[in-house]
Amino acid sequence: MISIKNLAVIASLLFFFILLLFILPAVGCGLFYDFDPMEDQAGSDVREGTVVDEREQDESITHGEGSGSETTSGDSCNDPKYMVTEVIDGDTIVLSNGDRIRFIGMNTPEEGMYFYAEARDVLEIMISGKEVRLEKDISESDQYGRKLRYVYCDGIFVNLEMVKRGFANIFTYPPDVKYTEEFLEAERYARENDLGLWEISKIDMVSVKITYDAPGNDNENINGEYVIFENIGSEILNTYGWTVKDSGTNIYRFGSYQFDPGTRIILFSGKGADGSGNRAERYLYWNSPRPVWNNDYDTLYLRDREGLLIEIYNY
Repeated sequence: MISIKNLAVIASLLFFFILLLFILPAVGCGLFYDFDPMEDQAGSDVREGTVVDEREQDESITHGEGSGSETTSGDSCNDPKYMVTEVIDGDTIVLSNGDRIRFIGMNTPEEGMYFYAEARDVLEIMISGKEVRLEKDISESDQYGRKLRYVYCDGIFVNLEMVKRGFANIFTYPPDVKYTEEFLEAERYARENDLGLWEISKIDMVSVKITYDAPGNDNENINGEYVIFENIGSEILNTYGWTVKDSGTNIYRFGSYQFDPGTRIILFSGKGADGSGNRAERYLYWNSPRPVWNNDYDTLYLRDREGLLIEIYNY
C-alpha cells in the first residue's frame, strides 16, 4: 500500500512535470528574452532571428582603399576557382583549364619597354600558382581569343591593385567600363605618389599637343592626326631612346635627333620620310597602318630613354 507520504512525493513530481510542460514552450529552447523582439525591430535594421547568408555578405563588398583593393561580386563563394599556371606578362595569364585571360581596365608595358619585367614579376608574385576567381563585364573575349575578365585572388581585386601600385595604366574600352571610376582613382593615387610607371623624368621642358581627329575619314587620312612636341626649355635635348605610347599598345620609338630650344617635332601617325621639314619643325612618321589616337578619349605617355615619364597628355 502506498503511504500518504509517498502520495505527496508523487503529487509533487507530477506538479513539477506539468509546470515544465508549460514553461518550455514559452522560453523556447532555453532562450529567455528580457525585451520584446518586435518592439526592438522598430528602431533598428537588425532582424532578430534572421539568418544572414555569408555568401551574400561577400557579394556586397566594394573595392577598398586599404593596402589591397578588396573584391566585389567576382570573389563570391559561389564562383568557380581556377589555378594560374602561367603569367605571360603584366596583364595576361593562362589558367589550368587552358584559358588565356586578358585583364580588363588596365594595360601594362610590352616586352622591351620600361617596367615590363617589374609588372610581370609582381603579377607572378601575386597570383602565380594560386587560385583565382573571374568576373565578366560585357565582352567575352578580344580579337586574339583571350577572355576578358576582372581577376580576384586572396581577397584582392588584382586588376585594380596593379593600377594602384603603378605597374599598369588604366585602359577602359567600351563596353567594358564597369569599374572605370575605381580605376581612375587608383591611377590618380599612383601618379600622386610617383609609383612605378609614374616616376618623373628630370626632363621637364617638353610640351605636347595632339590633333587626334583627322579631317574626313580617319582611316583614309591617317596623317591628318599628329602630335606636336615643343622644346620649351633652354637646353638642347637628344631624343634617342624616347618613346611615345597611347593608352593601348601603340608605341613609337624616337631615333637620335637634336631637339633645339624653341623648335618642334611633329609626329604624324601615317607614312612619310623622317627628317623632312625645316629648322623650326622636324617631321617624323609613325608609319601606322591605321589611326593611333581615339577621337573621343585617349592618353599619350612620353618617356625618356630610362623609361621615366617626361609628359602625359589626357583628352
